[in-house]
Amino acid sequence: IFCFDGRISELKRIITKDQLNDFRFIQKWYESALKSGDREKTKQIALSKEYLWQNIIVESKQLLGALGVPYMEAPASAESQCSYLVKKRVANYSNSQDFDSLLFGCPSLIQNLTKSLRRKVQGKWTYNKVTPFLINLAKNLKSLKINQFQLVDIGFLIGTDYFPGIKGIGPKKALNLIKKHQQVEKVITEERKQYDFTQLTPEIVKNVRKIFLFPEINNSVGNFYWNLPNKASTLTLLCENHHLNKERVRNNMDKLKLNYQKCKKYHQSMKKKRGSVQLTLDTVMR
Repeated sequence: IFCFDGRISELKRIITKDQLNDFRFIQKWYESALKSGDREKTKQIALSKEYLWQNIIVESKQLLGALGVPYMEAPASAESQCSYLVKKRVANYSNSQDFDSLLFGCPSLIQNLTKSLRRKVQGKWTYNKVTPFLINLAKNLKSLKINQFQLVDIGFLIGTDYFPGIKGIGPKKALNLIKKHQQVEKVITEERKQYDFTQLTPEIVKNVRKIFLFPEINNSVGNFYWNLPNKASTLTLLCENHHLNKERVRNNMDKLKLNYQKCKKYHQSMKKKRGSVQLTLDTVMR
């Protein structure tokens, strides 16, 4: 299940890139260049990441639909919505590189999950090898001897998407401070001579805690269904619109359809076993 971000928190925009505003600015710039007749400048703007961002999201949804893969848009953070789906056992794991998923209370987080077992280095044409690994939230909280509330407080000290953290405090120091003082308010009071907490105001603490502990999520999600991949729609999108090699796309579509049938057969057999709760592939072709 693919989940897309919804509304971005103002606190997150301070820390991360405000892609929507960037897109609107670049769009006006593109229209201006188009009117001026400057083809080279227009092409340069059209290929920029800021301009492509909104179009990439739209076309990603079109491609997922053509491939028969379910997707949804979260009311706010995609990480919080995915965490909710795992909590409710709609999904078994959340696949994200963002550790904020754990602050949202995701029970099981998978990272570095790729077919190729490698990841491109940002800004370079080189790749690093990666190994998938699973993080169990409950086991880690027990091992660290903290609770979920304290994990969020540690986030204030080392930094999240919603607050940049406190200079001079890393993960180990943050853990020791929270275990010593129990909560971030007491850390601020007791350690104010050692660190600069001026940016970590009571209002910031209140608002960020609300984001992580009481996130905006869609709690009315129903069952998700995987449909048979639509070869014609996929070929149109990838080959006609984006000029990918037709033979390669057809070959991969054939593999995808074969694997779809294998998955469907597997889940149908699993449904017959006691204790199985699979409400996806086994009901698609009724």
